[in-house]
Amino acid sequence: MNAFVAVMLIFAAVGFADKMFGLKWGLSEYFDRGLVTMGTMAVPMIGVSCAGVEFIQRHLDTISEACEWLPFDPSLIIGAAFAADMGGFFIAEQIAENQQVLILNGIILSALLGQMTSFQLPLFLSDADRESRRTILKGFITGIIIIPAGLLVAGLMIGMNPGLFAAQFIPVLVLCAVIALGLLRFPSGMIRIFEVFARIMQILICLAFFFTVLGIFVPSLAYSDLETVHEVVTILFRSAVIISGSLVLSQIILKLFREKLRRFGEKLGVNEVSVISMIMNCATSLAILPLLPKMDRKGKMLNAAFSVSGAYMVGGQFGFVSSVSDAHTVTVYIVSKLICGVLSMVIMYKLYDRLEGKERENDRQSP
Repeated sequence: MNAFVAVMLIFAAVGFADKMFGLKWGLSEYFDRGLVTMGTMAVPMIGVSCAGVEFIQRHLDTISEACEWLPFDPSLIIGAAFAADMGGFFIAEQIAENQQVLILNGIILSALLGQMTSFQLPLFLSDADRESRRTILKGFITGIIIIPAGLLVAGLMIGMNPGLFAAQFIPVLVLCAVIALGLLRFPSGMIRIFEVFARIMQILICLAFFFTVLGIFVPSLAYSDLETVHEVVTILFRSAVIISGSLVLSQIILKLFREKLRRFGEKLGVNEVSVISMIMNCATSLAILPLLPKMDRKGKMLNAAFSVSGAYMVGGQFGFVSSVSDAHTVTVYIVSKLICGVLSMVIMYKLYDRLEGKERENDRQSP
């Protein structure tokens, strides 16, 4: 067990004690919320990790031949398209050239870019109102631009061969530039593309889950073996318990430092809700969606910028990564997400007045 998991288990135990003994610390609710995430994670994790990975294994030779012409490892495509805990890691594990490439693409890239393309962008923009959508997009663009910085730090920490790293890094640099430019110049079209992509992924994941469950109840129709299902369910449960600990920790921080957070918000020029959302963002971006209407414009931009890569730093993805990798990889994961998240917010903070001034000028010039 690595140190990060041990700390989260301690806080999970605190939340469980509050629930079991009725201590009224206000933490049992957050312990329960962590366990509830099992339901949210079950469909993508079980579907992709069982039926999805089985499909890859059965067609591995065909996939390898189709990807021979690529100048980079094919696991990069998976890392850019899927969050690590939504199947990105397990699929990348089947096709990555070596362990270092798996860590870089299947964990780090999935946690920085994959979570944005497959989850953050479609979710935020479908949930936000029209006025907030434009504001959030500015934050997303800033967050996307910073992703290569986190990937560069991860490559150095992993100790990858410079040539092998460059082959993975340059395509990501180009891809992030294209996405950022598309969101900046053609926001409506890019949003539609990501919404369609997310919908297609959702359908495929649900089909994979269906065939996996069908095999459990009708063994003669099993597509993947039960041993794999048991392994994935164990990882799922471990992840949920770790998430419980992270949510309890987040709530304790809010309880102890609420006034300091409020003063910090005043210095940043954002309201208290925006600052609290920044803390909650580290555990799960889902928690801040209901708070968007209560944030000011600057707070929305800062939170959106951070959420691209920084969200789930100590939440669902953290629980998953801790369950499938060693302590050093978890450290690389946290450092890369923290660097991207903080840099995104710093740049967004520096650019805020310029962006808002330009928008006000454009509004005045509009007929």
